[in-house]
Amino acid sequence: MAGQDPQKLVIIATHAEENPDKATLPFVMGNTALAMDMDSTVILQSTGVYLAYRGYAEHVHAAGFPPLTELLATYLEAGGKLMVCSPCLEARKITPEELIEPAVIIAGATLIGEIASATNVVTY
Repeated sequence: MAGQDPQKLVIIATHAEENPDKATLPFVMGNTALAMDMDSTVILQSTGVYLAYRGYAEHVHAAGFPPLTELLATYLEAGGKLMVCSPCLEARKITPEELIEPAVIIAGATLIGEIASATNVVTY
């Protein structure tokens, strides 16, 4: 893709430990996109916001996949972006101080902007 902007994948994650597969797959796909030199942004909504809660990912493991903590660490170290829905955090009484670094708290306008700028969007 010389001379072109990289493709951008936005992945919206709406599940946590109640569905380990759907909590894990966003980071499997996010890591895959990064390995393919694509930009990758995972946006956590609904119960998915728990995945950014410090220590929470240690309790989520989908059969057949590496532990979520490993996938999440790899994703962030490789430059993946992690955004978390502000109203979803407020509804679950999660404070910004309880989130992992470098999670960014966003609201609707930022979400729509990310979707509009993406090459592709996937929701889990």
